[in-house]
Amino acid sequence: MSLITAQDGDVGALENEVLDEWELPVGEWVDQIVKWVDQNLGDTDDAWFDLLGAIKWPFEFLFTTFVRDGSTHHPWWELTDMPWWGVCGIFFVIGTLFRNAKIGLFAAGSLALCGLLGTEYWDEVSLTLGLIIVAVLLCALIGIPLGVLAGRMDPVWEALRPILDAMQVVHSFVYMLPFIFFFSIGEESATMVTMVFAIPPLIRLTNLGIRQVPDDVVEAARAYGAPEWRVLFDVQLPLARQAIMTGLNQTLLLSVSMLGIAAIMGAGGLGQLVFRAVQNQDVALGASSGLALFVVAVVLDRISQTQANDGMNLLGRIAQAWTARKNPELLLAQEEQAEKTGERADSGSSMAPAEAPEVQGAMIASVGAVIAAVAVFLTWGKDAGLLSGYSRRGDDTDLVGETFAGWSAEGGSWFGLIVLGLALTVILAVGVTRWRPGTTGRWLGPDGAVLFSVTMLVVSIGYLVTSPSILADAAGYEHGIGVYVAIIGSAIAVAGSVRWLAVAPFAADRPLPARVNWGRLAVAAFCVVWAIAASFSAWTSDERADTVLTPEDEARIAEIREQVAAGDLPGAEGAAEIVAISSSARQDRLVYDAWHSDGPGYGTYLLILAGIGLVASVPASGLVRLDEPYRWRWSVVTAGVGLGITSLTLAFVVSILRTADPRFSTGAGCLLALVVGFVFIVTSRNVLAEFRRAKVFSGDREYHEAAAEPADPAAGAPVPARA
Repeated sequence: MSLITAQDGDVGALENEVLDEWELPVGEWVDQIVKWVDQNLGDTDDAWFDLLGAIKWPFEFLFTTFVRDGSTHHPWWELTDMPWWGVCGIFFVIGTLFRNAKIGLFAAGSLALCGLLGTEYWDEVSLTLGLIIVAVLLCALIGIPLGVLAGRMDPVWEALRPILDAMQVVHSFVYMLPFIFFFSIGEESATMVTMVFAIPPLIRLTNLGIRQVPDDVVEAARAYGAPEWRVLFDVQLPLARQAIMTGLNQTLLLSVSMLGIAAIMGAGGLGQLVFRAVQNQDVALGASSGLALFVVAVVLDRISQTQANDGMNLLGRIAQAWTARKNPELLLAQEEQAEKTGERADSGSSMAPAEAPEVQGAMIASVGAVIAAVAVFLTWGKDAGLLSGYSRRGDDTDLVGETFAGWSAEGGSWFGLIVLGLALTVILAVGVTRWRPGTTGRWLGPDGAVLFSVTMLVVSIGYLVTSPSILADAAGYEHGIGVYVAIIGSAIAVAGSVRWLAVAPFAADRPLPARVNWGRLAVAAFCVVWAIAASFSAWTSDERADTVLTPEDEARIAEIREQVAAGDLPGAEGAAEIVAISSSARQDRLVYDAWHSDGPGYGTYLLILAGIGLVASVPASGLVRLDEPYRWRWSVVTAGVGLGITSLTLAFVVSILRTADPRFSTGAGCLLALVVGFVFIVTSRNVLAEFRRAKVFSGDREYHEAAAEPADPAAGAPVPARA
């Protein structure tokens, strides 16, 4: 028989079917190993040692003790049973201890935002936090000791390196099935799969940090008689701290990226909500759960990241983590370079003091901010609620003859509260610049004052241009003096802060590109188009029964209730008919856009703001002048307009939430307007991030001090020397 040609039913050597005759039973081998481990090392009568139970015990203990135990008894320390304010408080403390108070406040506020999505989402947020914390904790307990051993012993590193390569190359779906077979579905097996995927960067970076400790420092410690454990804990680990913390941050980011796989394995959490939204094509569920997942990821990333990468956003850091999975040295090199640059910039320097012209502008801004803050406690509305009238019945009759301040739910509501918060921030920025310029808070300076003052003005005018609802208009609603005082104070604050910004000694850390940023102009023009779409989208949605039910519907519902009361109709059948009538009526809900007379009336105002943002983007992009301070100042104005649009929309949304009846909500136009404001802010971010208060070096200070001293007529005028 020829090896090439098939005869009598035989398969030729060059045909594909011949591969079946030489098939390697790799799958059978693995299946036999898995079954042997399950029978001999699992929880069975034939097993001589329950190895699988021992592996599962730490995971089970941590989840049942600190996350959730699934019983009717709910200890207060379990994360899923803790009240929302307790979880936010814990993360405030963690953020403050690991980073600073600003990060702690950011973490607590962001998690509180997740709670506002609803109880269902908050439960999954707390479970997601528990999943990630347990995974990262166990990764640290295993990865750091292994990394230390690998850094001190070459044979250990040579043995670990191919294993780590395999853990990073093989897809998680491949090893997910054995974990499910051994440990069933649930949080424990999902955490194990997450650890396999996320632990390699921690081991690699710990090993690298230990090996990068200078040999002369280690030898000096040994020469002084230090035992090896002292060399490790007093020399190597402290000097390798940066690498270890970078590894922990990368492990956390990769753990977050595995939440989708954990949901497939039945672990629950926000990943499960996202997975359910994809299965059911539920856009609303997907958007809300995706937002909550993003917020949780940002919070954990901000707490665990190092100071060198504070300016990088979450998506950039996740991309960096994926890129450097096989080359963690890149991460350390970037952070070391950033730290060295900062050290060189800070050596022998101090922040430029606030001179008289700058102080004058700051004081004008503070006067305007004080006026705006006082205005919040004055009358903003009379006889009805301007905003509460949209979403709450009774404001047309119950509030006649009453007056409401800027902080009241029936008055300025969140418009007033936002104005008050921004005014206090401007006052704080003036105080910081007056006594400690540039040393406390990135935005407690002239650029921050312009941002917040412009936002105050936008929000104050926004309340004034808000159209009264049908109920408020019928009750004879009138604006109070408070809103006008707030506008005047905000305008004064804008004038003072702009003057302050014009003379402030700020400089760029790195030169801006000497070219026109056409992409920024295109994005700004797109924002105007987006604002038009936002103005024509729904801003309010009313599904309340007394709004959508016609007189015929109400008569039919009354008839059904009478039949049920008389016993002519079963109660369940009557309830079903009432629900059907109500559901059918809600299909004809009342939806108003920003132009409708019964809507908020923001159409023209929103387009004016977007147009101002586009106009400010022209000089900010360098089309008028390529001068860096000039582009920076216009970028501050652009960001102020963006923050104003965002704050105006949030004020409207949260004010409605504060008093909303069931079945009344804001519409998609609010989301589109938020996007417009956010994009304007993002387009200015790169320029704003480069500018800091200028520094005066020691030689400059000596020169200015000597020049300021009066000359001695007898000795002649000394000529100071600059360093």
